[in-house]
Amino acid sequence: QQQQQQQQQQQQQHGQITPSSFIQDTPHSPLTELGLPASISMLVQNLLECGCDNANLSGNAYNCLETVSKDLHLLLLDPSCFLFDHEPTLEDGRIQLLFRKHKLYGRENEVSLITDAFCRVSSGKSEALFIGGFSGVGKSKLVNSLNAQVYICEGYVITHKFDQMSKERPLLEVTSMFNDLCLLIKEKRTPQYLLAIYEELMTVFDTDFSVLARLLPNIDAVFPQSNNTNRKIYSENEIDLQSICSTLQRFIGVVSNKSHPVMIFFDDLQWCHDSALTLIETILFDINRSGCLLFIGGYRSNQVGEDDSMFSLIDRLSSSGVPTTKLSLDGLNQQDLNAMVSDAMCTFPRVCEPLSAIVYQKTKGNPFFVIEFLKSIVDGSLLEYSVEQKRWVWDEDGISSMDVTDNVLYLLSSKISGLPETAQLALKVIACFGGKINQSVVGYLSTNPRYSDIQSGLEHVIVEGFVIKVGDSDFKFVHNKIRDVAYSLIPDSEKNQYHYNIGMSLYPMAKETNTDTIIFSIADQINHGIEDSLAQGPKLRLDLAGLNEMAGIRARDRSDYVTARSYFNIASSLLPTDHWKSHYEQSQRLFFLLGNATYSCGDVKNAQDILLAILGDCHCIDDKLPAYFLLVTILNASGENIDAYTTCREVLSQLYETIPHSLEPKQTTQMLTATSKMTKSLSHTDLLEMKEMDKKLDTIFGFYNLMATVALFAKPEFFAFLACRQVHLTMKHGISKWSILGFVQYAAATICSNKTSTDIQGALRVAKVAMSCFKERFHSAEQLANVYFAYFGMVAFYMEPLQSAAEMLRQGFEMGMSTGCRSSALLNGIQHIKLSLIGGEKLYALLDKVDYYLELADLYEHELGKTYLSTFRDTISLLLDKGESTSSKTNSNNAPTGNSTKSATMSETLYFHRAMQAFWLGHAERCQYFVGKALQLSFVTERLSSIMITFIHGLISFQMLKRQDTTKLRTVSKNAITSLKAAALHSQWNFQNKVHLLEAEYFSFNGNHEKANASYAAAITSARSSKFVHEQGLACECAGFHHKKVGDRGIAWDFFNQAKQCYAEWGSQMKVASISRQLETFQITLTSGKVLSC
Repeated sequence: QQQQQQQQQQQQQHGQITPSSFIQDTPHSPLTELGLPASISMLVQNLLECGCDNANLSGNAYNCLETVSKDLHLLLLDPSCFLFDHEPTLEDGRIQLLFRKHKLYGRENEVSLITDAFCRVSSGKSEALFIGGFSGVGKSKLVNSLNAQVYICEGYVITHKFDQMSKERPLLEVTSMFNDLCLLIKEKRTPQYLLAIYEELMTVFDTDFSVLARLLPNIDAVFPQSNNTNRKIYSENEIDLQSICSTLQRFIGVVSNKSHPVMIFFDDLQWCHDSALTLIETILFDINRSGCLLFIGGYRSNQVGEDDSMFSLIDRLSSSGVPTTKLSLDGLNQQDLNAMVSDAMCTFPRVCEPLSAIVYQKTKGNPFFVIEFLKSIVDGSLLEYSVEQKRWVWDEDGISSMDVTDNVLYLLSSKISGLPETAQLALKVIACFGGKINQSVVGYLSTNPRYSDIQSGLEHVIVEGFVIKVGDSDFKFVHNKIRDVAYSLIPDSEKNQYHYNIGMSLYPMAKETNTDTIIFSIADQINHGIEDSLAQGPKLRLDLAGLNEMAGIRARDRSDYVTARSYFNIASSLLPTDHWKSHYEQSQRLFFLLGNATYSCGDVKNAQDILLAILGDCHCIDDKLPAYFLLVTILNASGENIDAYTTCREVLSQLYETIPHSLEPKQTTQMLTATSKMTKSLSHTDLLEMKEMDKKLDTIFGFYNLMATVALFAKPEFFAFLACRQVHLTMKHGISKWSILGFVQYAAATICSNKTSTDIQGALRVAKVAMSCFKERFHSAEQLANVYFAYFGMVAFYMEPLQSAAEMLRQGFEMGMSTGCRSSALLNGIQHIKLSLIGGEKLYALLDKVDYYLELADLYEHELGKTYLSTFRDTISLLLDKGESTSSKTNSNNAPTGNSTKSATMSETLYFHRAMQAFWLGHAERCQYFVGKALQLSFVTERLSSIMITFIHGLISFQMLKRQDTTKLRTVSKNAITSLKAAALHSQWNFQNKVHLLEAEYFSFNGNHEKANASYAAAITSARSSKFVHEQGLACECAGFHHKKVGDRGIAWDFFNQAKQCYAEWGSQMKVASISRQLETFQITLTSGKVLSC
């Protein structure tokens, strides 16, 4: 007895419970018989059993007070689960477990991480999050846990789950998701807010709004006022992948903000096409950093390799400064799994531990597998609900002995194989559609004897929990694993035939009028077994070719050119071998569609081959014109400028137009003079009321238009002739959609021809009239990028601040990308960089933009763009830090190829950059050399470059005069002042500061210090007013040298420091270092008598 007392004392000290001896011998009954809950009865019973080996009948006796406390807390905190008895839930006569579908187990850290990411996005940033893990591990549930937080912040959630069929329709599904976002915005926002969004979209897209409406048709439902927009602006160009990316990037930039962030969730990225990844990359890597977007991508880690394009995307996002997080989800640990099992059985966790240990061993903690495994042992009566004990009981030995692999397919296969034939039919058909099927398809299939029972089978699998209804008319599998099992029911050798039979059963639907939503599904099903059609005869093959052509056109209209190209390829393969003879019109139409889609996919070489084949097989020039036009566009973009020009010339010759082989300068001058007289009284009203040109001439005009653009780079001496010819055609035969660009090109040619100020003023007036008519009469999205390139890149610098013109060129780039005019877009990009550099934009920001444009030029094999942009990049890199830390970023693949570098225009550009680089480096002789080379080429089409070269020439002439005073150099300086004054008459903003600086240098050289001081001050003030920070620094630097020369060392010191600050603001570390070295060359004696060493 004494030993027992000592043992009790020791146990109490360790928190263990020891019942008294009389309790051990006292008989007791379950408290459930007295009406108390089973959980209370179990708790009391386990208390009574503790420490009594002979009385531990349940095997669940408590061993310490801490465990009792945990159970009591569960009863208190979650009484609905653990305290109160539950009425059994029956399904097919069997009691079911109560799984908590929306509760996450063991993911607290991950939930915290994605919540923090969303909070950062809500503060005005964009981020990317990638979640990997096995199927069933809970990726979707983890992401869905964030939905409530997004809704609280009044944000938007859009999701898409890819499947095995997604790669056949790479962008249709994704753009549909963004289209749904439009309706979500309409549902959640007030009319006043929608109006504000509409106005912002119109500001961002302007005449490009129709491209957005074409891509997202629901935009008209959200903004009814957009239906009033002149929809003649639909582009005839193809909207390619980059166009889609650019359009959606700008759209997200407008609709997502701090007040309304957007979360995009793409699940099962391992099945998505690379184009979807490109879209996300473009949206996240916005050079304007607009929008508040959280992108989350889920993928099956066991189904992607290390070289998967998704991982390349992650690397590119990270290196581009987009905050990117990568998560990996494993199975639940045993403790979290036990909590899941405990909740499902409404039983204390400690009681469930033996069962959970077995389940963990069988499932490795995969949540979906755990649920299916528990369901299977319920179905097998190894886990049962005891009505007598009012709790779940199980057969540990029976469960342990189950032969289960670590793949959930085993359990699902066993269950699905036991379903009725009708249910299995429904599952197999849905699986063939990738996991989701529309009610209309089910209804139509049910009219076919082969699938007459599909409706009843669908109802059965819904009851079984394999399929759920989504929205009003769609049905989908509850999990991908179920789709995998259902699809495996079809033998591999029969899969293609199975798809084909479904497609042919639906084929009659394709002949109905409203088939937009299902034509892709019909075509995809048939195409799986397209080989089976080859034995069905020529008529069926032609019918199926027509079906694929129709599907391709629908995909093209939705801007998915990867999908469209696939359909067009299949359609062309179904034509007979003599199709150019037997089905000429269909062949002509189909192969041009294929060539255009191929080019829109970025496959330039194959697109060229297709177009050349069309030209070889078409009968007449009229039939060849569309192919010729696209071919010239490709040739010009590829750097084959001479071939592009020659092709245009040959086509126009076949259309009975005469293009001279050579032109004398006198002829050009005469033609410009004649055109000037012809347009002298041209007014805005004249253009608005002018009759339209007939179709035949309009086609000719289109080639003149294209040829003039090509001539800029291939034959600049012909540019003026071609521009004037377009004006003459318009004035004689009526206006065309191409006329506006013709007028602007004429103005550019006049400006570049060194005409008088009066002539230039007249040309500028014509350009303004044309632009106003463009906005009111045509609004042609097809022409927008070309018009912006010519007007803002070659004319507007005489009328508008360089910074404003540069911004419009950036918009021209975006509009060109949105409408599929990639070549015109990149030409706008080139001019955007040029005007931004001359206009003093911050160099690091400019470098980012150049690299962005270079990536696109490389992607689309735009050799012309790569050549020009690489040259600009060299100059910017040198200005930054002599290329020490920035030149390494240049993509070696961007090295120019082709013959574009041989053109006169390219030579002008190269000499211009070499002269500019030498000037900023302070190498006067080298600068003089390259200026001379540039001036020899006369800048036929680069008037702004000519003005800047003249300005640089004038400045270095004063430096050269200090070494050798010659009449020639004095003449150069005087001519520079005269030229810049003439330019300043048209635009003081862009050129007056340069006039003041040249005059200041002139006065300084001639010893007129008072006028020099005034002119330097005027140059600094004027540059500051025009926001030319680089030229403000230059004026301060020149003023510093002037005052140092005349002995005003204190003032010189101040000017050099001002120059240093300006160059630092510009971002030129090279110039900052240069000024710092200058400051180190002298000492200043202060008024206090101290000496300041610099």
